[in-house]
Amino acid sequence: MRLLLALGLAIALLAACSGPQIAAFGSNSEIVIITSPRAAEEGEILRSILEREIVTIQYEKAFEIRLVTTGDVESDQNRKNIILLDFLEPKGDLAGKILDLAKGDRSAFSSGERNLKTVDDRWARGQAVMLIAAPTKTALNELLTQDADRVYDYVSDQVQRRLNRAIFYAGEQEAATQRLADTYGWSLRLPTNYDIDETYAAQRVIKILRDKPARMITVYWEGGDWEDRAASCLERKKMLAYEFWDQDEVVEEALQVREGKFLGHDCTVLSGTWENKKYTIGGAFVTYCFRCDKCGQKYVVDASVFAPGLEKLPLIRELKAVLSSFRCCEE
Repeated sequence: MRLLLALGLAIALLAACSGPQIAAFGSNSEIVIITSPRAAEEGEILRSILEREIVTIQYEKAFEIRLVTTGDVESDQNRKNIILLDFLEPKGDLAGKILDLAKGDRSAFSSGERNLKTVDDRWARGQAVMLIAAPTKTALNELLTQDADRVYDYVSDQVQRRLNRAIFYAGEQEAATQRLADTYGWSLRLPTNYDIDETYAAQRVIKILRDKPARMITVYWEGGDWEDRAASCLERKKMLAYEFWDQDEVVEEALQVREGKFLGHDCTVLSGTWENKKYTIGGAFVTYCFRCDKCGQKYVVDASVFAPGLEKLPLIRELKAVLSSFRCCEE
């Protein structure tokens, strides 16, 4: 009897320590905002922040928002992207849950020193539970109205970070990743249903594609240093589009150029739209140009989509998730 009891206890402890087993569900672009009735006004403000319009080929809402103002967490606790939003004083049930989830940052949240935190896989696998809180209603309102861009950037980054790790849960092509590393010195983790096109490998151009709708990754590399990275990046993007994608062109009027980071590397980021006048088609793209100091190579890593009638942002986020696995040399 004691043996059976011990065995049962061991199984229960193992289950408790193994974390959530159910996979989070919902659209990768959906965010469920859960707030209390007393913070419904702030919930609407946050909704407007996250539903801002982004221009790809057309105007698109950055995220699909569902606002729950009852404070009921249980009904939506298995969604992929969840925000818990409330002020902490006077105390309330949702505010208490936020503080419980904040754990080591509980005091920082209570004092207002910290307002944002994410808990991964709290109720489901592949989940991001974002906490947004302030000590008082006034402070929460000020956070959302005066620091809207910071809140938006934080949520956007966390949604992308969740997708970066969750995209491979359905399986990946480990042999293909290893072959890229062995053959070309760089690698990408590839989810299932992505194909490698090595037609132009001799010209240091590798294409990675998924169809219906078309999602396209291009990796190009060369030695040396950038003389003018931004100018060289655009020059190579145009070259790759025209010569290796059947005369695609960058739409100059929609082009955005900024400096940033790509997996820790200083980089130039191009984003905008492409068009092909021969076929009268177009789509959205993002391109990263950087140098891997460890192996002395410059890389142009591009993600483009062609999806007539569909929103482009979710597809670009998917490709960014794949690109987050890029490794040069033996990083």
